[in-house]
Amino acid sequence: VGNSIRRSLRKVGIDLNDQSRNQRLARLGSVDSSLATLDLSSASDSISTELVRLLMPCHWTALLEDLRSPVTMIDGEIHRNEMFSSMGNGITFELESLLFYCIARAVCYHMGISGTVSVYGDDIIVPTDAAPLLVFVLSCFGFETNVKKSFWTGDFRESCGGHYVAGRDVTPFYVKSPKYRDWE
Repeated sequence: VGNSIRRSLRKVGIDLNDQSRNQRLARLGSVDSSLATLDLSSASDSISTELVRLLMPCHWTALLEDLRSPVTMIDGEIHRNEMFSSMGNGITFELESLLFYCIARAVCYHMGISGTVSVYGDDIIVPTDAAPLLVFVLSCFGFETNVKKSFWTGDFRESCGGHYVAGRDVTPFYVKSPKYRDWE
């Protein structure tokens, strides 16, 4: 099912196997301010069952519901899951990418804005003029924009790990863990 969503997204230029498109678009946005980069906080944890029912066709909703765990047992007590699926589930990344793409496209359409929309999970790129309304619409669906990682003013943009200032790559290097050598 996840692969089917990936194939469908590829038809509109979204390749969930490659982050480089979002990185290129973030660089472009840093040069000409045409594109905004948005990042959400705990996005996959915020996809509710009702959102999926609202936005997905009935036959897809039924299929996706069959693939999720509607309840969780904790210490012998059953809890109904409102979160649709957790990260690590075989469809969560693809589903959130599809939902965010559709919401972003709908906002642009509503505003009469043409231009590039791209997503990679919760890394969203839209025309700059659409960003404020998209942030509002996402909040109406229960999503919180990470304001420390979202940019639509100035000449800095970041998406999918690529950081750009006025077109220059300023991506920091990351030390995942120090390696120590035994010198004895």
